Amino acid sequence: MKVRFSLTDPQELIDPYLSDVAASIARSKRIMIITGAGISCNSGIPDFRSTDGLYNLVKAKHPGVVLRGQELFDATLFKDEKTTRCFYTFMAELKRLIDQAQPTPTHDFIRSIQDKNQLMRCYTQNIDCLEDGFPVVQLHGSMAQVKCTLCPATYDFTDLHQDQFRAGTPPICPQCDANDQERQRLGKRSLATGTLRPAIVLYNEAHPNGESIGSMQASDLKKRPDLLIVMGTSLKIGDLKKYIKLVAKSIHTNHPRTGRVIFVNKTKATKEWESVFDYEVLGDADTWVNLTDEKLLDTKAMAAAKTRLREAIKREEEQDRDDYFDDDKENLLCSRSRKRLPSSKKPIKSKKITKPLANQTIHAMVKAKALQRSASTSNLKSA
Repeated sequence: MKVRFSLTDPQELIDPYLSDVAASIARSKRIMIITGAGISCNSGIPDFRSTDGLYNLVKAKHPGVVLRGQELFDATLFKDEKTTRCFYTFMAELKRLIDQAQPTPTHDFIRSIQDKNQLMRCYTQNIDCLEDGFPVVQLHGSMAQVKCTLCPATYDFTDLHQDQFRAGTPPICPQCDANDQERQRLGKRSLATGTLRPAIVLYNEAHPNGESIGSMQASDLKKRPDLLIVMGTSLKIGDLKKYIKLVAKSIHTNHPRTGRVIFVNKTKATKEWESVFDYEVLGDADTWVNLTDEKLLDTKAMAAAKTRLREAIKREEEQDRDDYFDDDKENLLCSRSRKRLPSSKKPIKSKKITKPLANQTIHAMVKAKALQRSASTSNLKSA
């Protein structure tokens, strides 16, 4: 890690870092973003590792069950009926919060990068769907749908499902139920029927789209991203950690001078990340986004001013060149229209300026005017 700073540090100390980060974002063409639950906390969705709010509500409904936040997302909980009921109650309350949630400034920031065609990919660990509309890969599934525990059937996560989950009772899969009824009609023996659960990927279970996600990650690496922003994650998932390090290595190898790897989170990263991140920003993602947006506006204003200055200089140089040739043409015309003097004297011949000499003269005039403008600018600045 090259630089670590907190958003609570004095503004004059962090301003240069924020300016460099903003400049990096402004010039980047292939930005990759990786997000975690921390970017959704300000929308009213709790961090899954926190111990307040939603968890207390679930524990009140299931006082005999003791589960930590991460354990509520572990596939092993289905081995016990009590923990299973607790899981479904928790999912119902989480879905309620997700339906009420609104995108945060961080989500708007990602969207603005997408609108500028700078966003190559957003990999998210979030299941709240607030990043929908981006070129997003949902690493842990989505709470927008429910899926069967046995067959491939999936359905939209409706209010009816939410009410059934809240009671701790998983509903029967309609597809499995229809298949079973058809078998009974044909006089065949009944088979097991699945139940519905949120279409999310839990710890200790295989990702149904793992192969396609792996192929996409490999393809994205070949595209040579020039900026990586990791926000709102505690960096605990092994496979994701490996991929972040691969992307960082690619950026530092292919863009050694301009590439940046930025980590934004409320808690600092461990020592294993010291050589991975160029900037480690300690603080709220929304706060960082707001400060960075201010610097981006400054960067845009400066770039626009430089463009206007270059255009003005170009116009003046073109005008100087036109004025020179106009004067030379007028002199030649005047000399040709002169009448011959008496025979005792030779006619006055006009001097012809060769093309190389003309170019040298124009170059000297333009250079002199540029020096004059530079001196004027210096005098204004010193004043």
